[in-house]
Amino acid sequence: VEFVAVMRRLRAECPWKAAQTHGSLARYLLEETHETLEAIDAGEESGDWGHLREELGDLLLQVYFHAAIAEERFDLVTIEHVSW
Repeated sequence: VEFVAVMRRLRAECPWKAAQTHGSLARYLLEETHETLEAIDAGEESGDWGHLREELGDLLLQVYFHAAIAEERFDLVTIEHVSW
């Protein structure tokens, strides 16, 4: 819940973050997904899963970003109600 408040504040206070749309962020979502998959492959090969933690955090940020946009612009979802 604290991260939800941070994302909302960032969207309100940062012009770049406020200007983003699902479309403008799509390439970052795809990039972070690819990097997460690469970290999984590397972890399976080496047994070192440290990089996966970082990539999962980056990917989660994208999920929160998209959920915040949907909440603000389309009233489709509130981030607290995202199904886990």
